[in-house]
Amino acid sequence: MRIGIDCRPLSRPPAGVSRVLTNIIRELQLIDNENLYYLYSDREFDLPFHSERWRKRIHSRFRFLPGTFWLQTDARSMSLQDRVDVFWGTAQILPLGLPAKVGKVLTVHDLVWQLYPETTTWFGRYAHRRYAERSIREADRVISDSESTARDLQRILNVPESKIEVVHLGVGPAYKPHDPSAAAEYVASKYGVSKDYGLTVGTVEPRKNLVTLVEAMKILRDRGEHSLQLLVAGGTGWKNAKIYNSVQRSGLTESDIRFVGFVPEENLPVLYSGASIFLFPSLYEGFGLPLVEAMACGAPVVASNIAVTAEVVQDAALLVPPLEAEGFAEAMQYVRRDSSLRAAMIQKGFERARHFRWDEAAKQMLQIFGEISKRSC
Repeated sequence: MRIGIDCRPLSRPPAGVSRVLTNIIRELQLIDNENLYYLYSDREFDLPFHSERWRKRIHSRFRFLPGTFWLQTDARSMSLQDRVDVFWGTAQILPLGLPAKVGKVLTVHDLVWQLYPETTTWFGRYAHRRYAERSIREADRVISDSESTARDLQRILNVPESKIEVVHLGVGPAYKPHDPSAAAEYVASKYGVSKDYGLTVGTVEPRKNLVTLVEAMKILRDRGEHSLQLLVAGGTGWKNAKIYNSVQRSGLTESDIRFVGFVPEENLPVLYSGASIFLFPSLYEGFGLPLVEAMACGAPVVASNIAVTAEVVQDAALLVPPLEAEGFAEAMQYVRRDSSLRAAMIQKGFERARHFRWDEAAKQMLQIFGEISKRSC
């Protein structure tokens, strides 16, 4: 097979989609010794291995052209020149109008533009409504990261169940527990923070629901029950003025909440391992990769009780309605005070995290490519 892949996420600042793509590509390279891969992008990117079967195709006639439009022009042209048998749209959009003989596989990570449009950028809403929804219709197979997203695809966009396949994300071998005390000491020294810290990981943007965590921290401080520092690890996103303003209004300082910015992936296992508690209050997620990473590193998890987090963590975490700051405050105190509960959560987290593997995700993707290629012949 000749397989084309949209690799634009690898040329952008590191985020969830780029991490997913990096891991699946790495595993595909290990298990597939037969097929040719063409990696399309409008900008240069690093490939973590060298192989004649994996060919980068970097080209952009118009440097100012947004990536979504580039996919419809340059990427489409290159994929036709390369005579690909299958094209994998990794970021919710395909080059539209590809010939019927080209198998079309599309990963849809979430439906945030449909369910929480107010938390996205105007261009994100425009691009997804104009291109993603048509891409979903044209795709031969739609990949979702979770059963929750699969149900949303059926319910909201009327995608037939037979067209959808769930490919759960994974957690790499680097995500394993470090000695908690040593990890906390390292984090405190590296970032100039407290050794007693809570952690949340994700881009600073509205659907991560950080305002609820700010309110929970204020509740704990006002009760005199607050000792840990909350670390927010993630790049600056969009529409986040409300988040920063909520910190100022609460009277909390950097000793209470510290935005440490983007953290390189190689530092995340230690960051998770040293955390007294991991917090994930998101309003909506397609999967929630930090949940699995935190569990794999031995951090007890308190998360919002949205459908996908319940699917991912099952009984390994405490779940709280996402807008109930009081509930988050109480759950945080409960986990920190009850050592037996904490130990049970950590053990269940280890067991649950073992269900999510990148090699299994890559095997599923390779099987899907083969099925779609045969169907399109």
